[in-house]
Amino acid sequence: MKAPLPHLLSSSLSLMVAACHPGYTVLAPHSQVESVVMSLPPSAPRVEQRLVLVVSPKEGKKMRLEYASLSLEVDHSWQGLKGDTSEFIPWLRVRIVDERDGSIYAERANDTNPLHPIMGLYRLDHPLCQQAEERCEVPFRIEIERQGPPAEGILNVHWKATGSALAHEAEVSNIEVRLRER
Repeated sequence: MKAPLPHLLSSSLSLMVAACHPGYTVLAPHSQVESVVMSLPPSAPRVEQRLVLVVSPKEGKKMRLEYASLSLEVDHSWQGLKGDTSEFIPWLRVRIVDERDGSIYAERANDTNPLHPIMGLYRLDHPLCQQAEERCEVPFRIEIERQGPPAEGILNVHWKATGSALAHEAEVSNIEVRLRER
């Protein structure tokens, strides 16, 4: 009977270690804002949208935020004029700008070739939202601009922004992520 005791002791110690192991970092529920399809003719080649990403604890809760991020996906299509055989096709520039100081956090330019109609703009990790224990609020501006040689026709764009956050597993239900227009 004395032989099983060391096995029980080591088994119970391994269970205690597992119980004390901190949880994993997991993704909190995300928030999205989506545009309507917007047309960018040569006379009005630019659109802007201001957004605010807010990550905060739910009422009466506490949280430890690992980080919060914004990802942006932009779809576009080019409609040249009927009968226009021009080789000139405009291109598209998309920027994500920090509204607090005007710094550019992400920028991408892409052609509007009909064979490549989708331009995805990567995930943006905002450094001020790392390791936060309270509210995190970051104002952004999305700029979408038709560029390149003058070309008659319409560039149609549509974007979808997603705000997300990573938190400690035990606290993920305490976090609220809101992405809203300003």
